[in-house]
Amino acid sequence: MHTIDMKNRNVVLIVSALASMVEDEGKTPREAFQMLEDIKRDTWHALQQIHMEAKGK
Repeated sequence: MHTIDMKNRNVVLIVSALASMVEDEGKTPREAFQMLEDIKRDTWHALQQIHMEAKGK
C-alpha cells in the first residue's frame, strides 16, 4: 500500500481538485472518483508517450 505524501505539490493538487468537485460542483464522492477514473483512462496514452520521450526512447 502506498502512503499519500501530502507534502508533494502534485498530490495536493489532485486531492484539492477532488475536494472541489464535491464542495464546489456538488458531485458526490462516487461521482468525483468516477471522473478521476475517466481522466485516468483518457490521459493514459498521452502520459505514457511523455514518459517514453523523457527517457529518450
